[in-house]
Amino acid sequence: MSQVVSCGEMEPNRWSKLPSDLIQMVLERLGFADFQRAKSVCSSWHYASKKSSPKNQIPWLILFPEKGKDYCLLFNPEEKRDKLYRLQNLGVNFSNSSCLATYGSWLLMQDDHQYNLLYILNIFTCEKIDLPSMKSQLSIVESEDDMFLVKLDNNRDVSFWFDEKTKDYVVIWIIQPRFMVYSRKGDKYWKQIELFNFAFDMVYKDDQLYLYTSSRDVKVFDFSQDIPRQIFETQVNYDYSRKQEDVFYYDGLQVGKIKNENLVVRVTGEVLRVKSIVLCNSDVWHFRIYKMDSSNSEWEKLDSLGEEEAIFLDLGITVLANTIQGVNGNSIYFSGNHNNYCDSDLGHFWSEKDILIFNLGTQEIERPHPSIFLPIQLSNARWFVPNFKQM
Repeated sequence: MSQVVSCGEMEPNRWSKLPSDLIQMVLERLGFADFQRAKSVCSSWHYASKKSSPKNQIPWLILFPEKGKDYCLLFNPEEKRDKLYRLQNLGVNFSNSSCLATYGSWLLMQDDHQYNLLYILNIFTCEKIDLPSMKSQLSIVESEDDMFLVKLDNNRDVSFWFDEKTKDYVVIWIIQPRFMVYSRKGDKYWKQIELFNFAFDMVYKDDQLYLYTSSRDVKVFDFSQDIPRQIFETQVNYDYSRKQEDVFYYDGLQVGKIKNENLVVRVTGEVLRVKSIVLCNSDVWHFRIYKMDSSNSEWEKLDSLGEEEAIFLDLGITVLANTIQGVNGNSIYFSGNHNNYCDSDLGHFWSEKDILIFNLGTQEIERPHPSIFLPIQLSNARWFVPNFKQM
């Protein structure tokens, strides 16, 4: 009869002799914490970890403390409620920078003192990619004393995509009122495209840029070639003479106001509009979703996404909830407007209570456990889906 040897009894040197493909299969079935422990077994396992990544992860939170703190915190909902990972010594002046967008484990950062300085940073490897200076855009924006004055406040102004394998990237942002500028891997300067409508929001997905304009239309640009070109535009019936309905009433009383309006691209390529609504003198959020009807002439209210799909509003996309263990279907992952806003009319100030998961079916809100916020004063937070390769 053969003897069964448990993992704890196996000699350490035998672990290093396992075939590399078998080690990779083991690593790719682990969660984040176990992945970090496993890659420390020996040099063979550490080498295999560079070609592997943990199993599909549920969304994490990246938390940015108050200005002047040279670190960020990560919260993994799969683990203990009060468990936070602190990332510091990132090799950049992190305390004087703001995060504009995320893609996987990459952050698009802007220097708070020199707004023309942008860079991309991997929060796990500390790899940094400097983007071309924005000073080249001074000729198309208003300026004073030759100083660059445009500051990006949130993901309404910028879209960001990164390919982990090839290190290709696209960064696109809007210079109001009518210019879009972009930079790709290898570019020495920002290239520009003139727009004819004010852009409210944009999403980059599958080599295509989706723009949501002031006329409530959606334009799509193809970025797969050297020169982007517009390939689609809706024709929405929109009454310019009608005041924008951004205030909500109940029994004649104002109860809420739109704080943001975002474009979302579904897995199928269908586009959605998502209105974020905060109730007066409270921290209660509600959301309204609209989809384009088949004739491309009206936006129709959508009451449900279905249990198989969820919205990451920070990323402007939906994911199939049944493909990522732990993702809440028919829900919106939300983290506020990404700036320390306050609205005196509504009596609402940004706080950690703006970080939530909103269930469209039950209209209920789920928030991270309050204990994770106790040690820090937040300035910002975002949901993201990390990529752990080459850590």
